[in-house]
Amino acid sequence: MDLEPIIETLRAWPPVVVYLMLFGSALIEYLVPPLPGDTFVIAGAVLVSAFGWHFLPVLAVVTAGATFGAWIDFKIGRWLVRTGRLDKFGATGKDAIQGIVRQMQKHGPAYLAVNRFLPGIRAFFFVAAGIAGLKTHQVLLWSTVSALAWNTGLLALGYALGKNLDSLGELLTNYSIVVWIVIGGITLFFIGRIFWKRRKTKTKGDPPDAL
Repeated sequence: MDLEPIIETLRAWPPVVVYLMLFGSALIEYLVPPLPGDTFVIAGAVLVSAFGWHFLPVLAVVTAGATFGAWIDFKIGRWLVRTGRLDKFGATGKDAIQGIVRQMQKHGPAYLAVNRFLPGIRAFFFVAAGIAGLKTHQVLLWSTVSALAWNTGLLALGYALGKNLDSLGELLTNYSIVVWIVIGGITLFFIGRIFWKRRKTKTKGDPPDAL
């Protein structure tokens, strides 16, 4: 992850354009998860630590962008329910969706509170929240809390490391790799659990062998 060209580009732009870019990068990561929105947050941290930008405006802009992006995902979840598009999934897909909905109804605030710490799958928490019918004020509250905590940590890390761009990029990359490994393991576990339950149910329903 090469941060130096991003920093140089941002420094060449007027501050209002940079703030819009920071807002947009934090927002679009919730709509197109592979895009590295956190890279721009780190870039904002370098602008604060190395080039004298103010901490609070940068924090406010990236947090507002994340909250707005999360709200859009939440509305997408509501739309999927309202239009009946979830009915087009097969039996396995419906079982998986219902499992996610049950978990979100039970522990929704907890999942939303940690969403920002899980790069790549953040958006899906809010789509699930929309499907599960969580309240808008809950979604906005916990998305803001999570984004505020994560962005404060990133900006603080960037401020501490200053212009050491190689260390910043390496830390963020390694963190993402570890998170993806953990997510992959958890996903495989739950997929295996679903198929095991379906197989067990099918086995119980089989008629006894004839004598």
